[in-house]
Amino acid sequence: MAFPFPWDYNSPMGSSLLTAEDVARQLRIKKYTVYELIKRGELPSSRVGKQVRVSQEDIDRYLRAGKTGPFSAVAAFREARESPSHESPARELPSRELPPRGPAEDPIILCGQDVCLDLFVSRLSALGLGPALRSYTGSYNGLIALYNGKVTMAGSHLWDSETDSYNYPFIRRLVPGLPVGVFRLAGRMQGFYVQKGNPLKIRDWQDLARPGISMINRERGCGTRILLDQKLKPLGIDAGGIQGYTRESTSHMACAGIVARGGADIGCGCERGAEHIAGADFIPLQLEWYDFVFRLEDRDKPALKALISYIAEDEFKQDLALMGGYDLSQTGNYAEF
Repeated sequence: MAFPFPWDYNSPMGSSLLTAEDVARQLRIKKYTVYELIKRGELPSSRVGKQVRVSQEDIDRYLRAGKTGPFSAVAAFREARESPSHESPARELPSRELPPRGPAEDPIILCGQDVCLDLFVSRLSALGLGPALRSYTGSYNGLIALYNGKVTMAGSHLWDSETDSYNYPFIRRLVPGLPVGVFRLAGRMQGFYVQKGNPLKIRDWQDLARPGISMINRERGCGTRILLDQKLKPLGIDAGGIQGYTRESTSHMACAGIVARGGADIGCGCERGAEHIAGADFIPLQLEWYDFVFRLEDRDKPALKALISYIAEDEFKQDLALMGGYDLSQTGNYAEF
């Protein structure tokens, strides 16, 4: 299923439209990866009947965004909104398929990778609040972006080894003096991706020190990488001695895919990342907590009020339960710093 992206209404439909297969060939990636990029909002798309189409201009913008940093989605949105060459696609698509045109204002930016944030984007879209964009920056850099006013909210799953707790110690350190509210969204399992059937019998963190074992790592600043680095130190494992430690993947699914294709023996990530990767199994190692952090000065803004109300309702828990794979025992817990 392809989700309409907030700036689709400005997509240049007068130019050539490409199928998912065309995009995959051009970018030299798998077709399912194209659909994942569309679902995650990284690659704008439109529907023509039951078929997904992507414009060449949006592909070029996606490639430019990849060179300019984690918040380039905002620049892409502004470029699409302000460019005089972009025309409405109303002549090409039935009006019922077009997302509502939002006000000419800066977008709401939800920072984080977990798929549960798609629920927030859908909720804001249904209420006519937005536009809402996703930034897939890691937790550490997401909190810094929140502190610097670059994002509206940040998802966080940062484990602190000294207190054996999630997020709160990092929030105190990374957003000093900035009053923030923190909602606990859900728990999820972190662990290893291994090849189907786990032929190397990998069980825990110490297996990273086994001779001949190779890994694919996650990028600096993401919660998974910070968890790994803190686990290695007390075990006395030298990261520099791990084959593949310096190789980085920027998403859970991509990491699991590399392992499934035999590109590494171990990858690190959350359980959901391996759900749709046929050649990968998941080894659970640690329950983590995923939190929603926002500036208290923004809490009366319509979009934040809508999200806060949604999190506090039973409907949010029900939606998470339908998605499956989450621990909901702390969902909705709230703290301020």
